[in-house]
Order: sequence, then C-alpha cells, then structure tokens
Amino acid sequence: MMPELNFFVAFVELFNINASLMIMILCVHVIFRTNKLDRGFLKARLFLNTNVLQQMWISMSIAGAAFAINSLLKLVGVHLIIKDFIYNYHLVEFSQMIFLVSFIYAVFIWYQFINKTNNKELSSA
Repeated sequence: MMPELNFFVAFVELFNINASLMIMILCVHVIFRTNKLDRGFLKARLFLNTNVLQQMWISMSIAGAAFAINSLLKLVGVHLIIKDFIYNYHLVEFSQMIFLVSFIYAVFIWYQFINKTNNKELSSA
C-alpha cells in the first residue's frame, strides 16, 4: 500500500527536483562559460567587483547554516522528546528549502557575473 502524500510533502519533493535541476543547469553553463575566459581577466574582474564576492559569501553562509541546522534537526529528531514538534512543523524540510534557495542564489550570482564578463570580453575583442 502506498503511503499517503499530503500537499506539503508533495510540494517539497517537487521543489527539490526543480531546485536540483536548476543548480545542475546553472553549474553546467558556468563551467562551459568559464573555460572560454582568460583566468587572469576573470580574477581581475572578480577582484574589482566586491559586490559579487559579498553576495556570494552571504548566500553561501546562509546555505552552510541551513545545512548545519538540517543535520542538527535530523539528529535531534531521532533522539529527543521534541521530535513530534520538529516533524509536525516540517522544520527539516524548511531548512532544506532554505539551503537550496540560498545555494541557487549563489550559483545564479556567479552565472550572472560570468555572463557579464563573457559579454564584455567578446565585445572588447
């Protein structure tokens, strides 16, 4: 017999699938675009644009914190009395969604930076 799938669980599963696909597509684009660029030029543009580094640092910090919270909630949910509270309010799923959104944002910032750099290099050539 199939387990009952409520709306939130179905939403989280679909969100995970879409987020994973988006991360893979953006990463493949970044890898292909980065291979075409001069490494020195890319480092110089990144060094001059501190806004990109700051946004990536913040989003990756949020992703790391969400990953740590997710792992902690899974550990606490197994061994402590408050596991009903954790699973009734879907805290594990929320922390997973926060991780995915912030990681997608970091990859998207890098994707935008690479596209701007690639377009400027092609137009100056």
